Amino acid sequence: MVSRPAQSFNSFNVVISLMTSFVRTLALFLALSALPAAAERVMVGYFATFGNLAVEQIPWDGLTHLSHCYLSLDAGGKVLATDAVPNGALTAEGRKNGVPVLVVVGGGNSVAGLEKATAAESSTKQLAADIVKVVADGKYDGVDLNWEFPRDAATSEGHARLLAELRRQLNAEAKRMQRKSPYLMTTSVSASPDFGQWIDAKRIVPLVDWLGVMAYDMADPWSLHAAHHAPLFPSSLDPEREKRSVATATRYWERQRGVPKDKLVVGVPFYGRSMPVAKPFEQLDPEQRRRHQVMAFSAVRKLVDEGWRAEWDNESRAPWLSSPEPPNEPNAESDAPLRTVDENVYDGPVLISYDDRNSVHGKAVWANEQGYRGMYFWAIHQDRMPDGRHWLIDAANNAWPKE
Repeated sequence: MVSRPAQSFNSFNVVISLMTSFVRTLALFLALSALPAAAERVMVGYFATFGNLAVEQIPWDGLTHLSHCYLSLDAGGKVLATDAVPNGALTAEGRKNGVPVLVVVGGGNSVAGLEKATAAESSTKQLAADIVKVVADGKYDGVDLNWEFPRDAATSEGHARLLAELRRQLNAEAKRMQRKSPYLMTTSVSASPDFGQWIDAKRIVPLVDWLGVMAYDMADPWSLHAAHHAPLFPSSLDPEREKRSVATATRYWERQRGVPKDKLVVGVPFYGRSMPVAKPFEQLDPEQRRRHQVMAFSAVRKLVDEGWRAEWDNESRAPWLSSPEPPNEPNAESDAPLRTVDENVYDGPVLISYDDRNSVHGKAVWANEQGYRGMYFWAIHQDRMPDGRHWLIDAANNAWPKE
C-alpha cells in the first residue's frame, strides 16, 4: 500500500472543508430567499365624499394608499352609484402620485343592504359583480369592505361569503385586464370582541391584504363614564379600562383571533369626542347624551388657541381638552330680572377626548415596534390645518418613516 503524503492529505481536507462551508452558505441563502418578503408598512388615508377636502389638497406624499368613501347600498342590497363614486379623476390622481386608491363599500347606512344581499349565494355573486364593475369603471386598485358590523351567525356567514366572492371576481378581472399586480382587498373590523366574535378570521384572513382595526369610539354617549375614546393604553382611573385601549383591541385580533401582525392596520381617529362633564372619568348622565358632539381635529386644535386647557394623560398616552372655567362674578347683576332658560343651549363644562400630534406619534412608534402592518386615518379632511399641512399625518410619518 502506498501512503499519501501528509501535505496532500491536509490540502484535501481544506478543500472538503471549503466545499462544505460553501454548501451550507448556499443552503442558508436559498432558505432565506424562499421566505416571503416582509410586508411594507402602510399609511392609509380615508377620503370621504362628504368632507370639505378637494382632490388637489390630498396629502399624497404622506400616504401609501387612499380609501374612497363610500360606495353605498340601498336597503334592498343594490349598489348606489352617485356623482361622487366612482371618481375616475381621483384614481387618476392617485396613479399620478403612485398611491393606489381603493373604493370603500358600505358604511353605517349600508348595513341593511349588505345583510340583504349576502343572505343567499346568488345575490352575493350579483353584489360582488356590481362592485367589481365599479372598480373597473372607476379604475380603482381594489375594494375596502366597511361592514359595521356582522352581528350573528347569519351575517357572519354573509360577510365571509362576500369577501370570498369579491376575491374570486377581483382575481378574474385582474387576469382579464392583464394587471401587473392583483387587486387589493381589505376590510374593517371592530375594536370590540362583542362584534369581533362574528368575524370568521380563519376564512377571511387569507383572502385580504389587511384588516383595519377600528381602534376608536371606545367611549361614546352610551358609555358609563367620560373616558378617552382611543387611548393607546388603558387608564387605571377608568372603571371600564379592560375594554378601552388601542393595545387591547389590536392584541385581541392578534392573540385571540390568530391574525398575523403584518395583516393588522391600526385605525387612528382624526376627530375628538366632547362630553358634558368637567373632569375625566366622571359618570355620564344618560339624559345628556344629546350634548355629546364629534369634532374634527382642526376644530379641536382651534379651541386650544382660544384658551381651552390641554392636559396630557401619560398613563394612557392621550390628551384631554377642557373648557375654560367661567369667570367668578358673585355680585354681578344681582338685581337683574330673571332670564328665560333655553334648554337647547348648553353652557356647562365640556371635556374633549381626541388625538394630537404627540399621541399619534406615540401610536406610530408603538405600532412599528409591535410589528403591525401600519396605520389608517379616519378621515383626512379632519386634519387639514390653516397652514395647509396635515399635522397628524406628518406626525405618523415622522415617527414611522418609510424605509
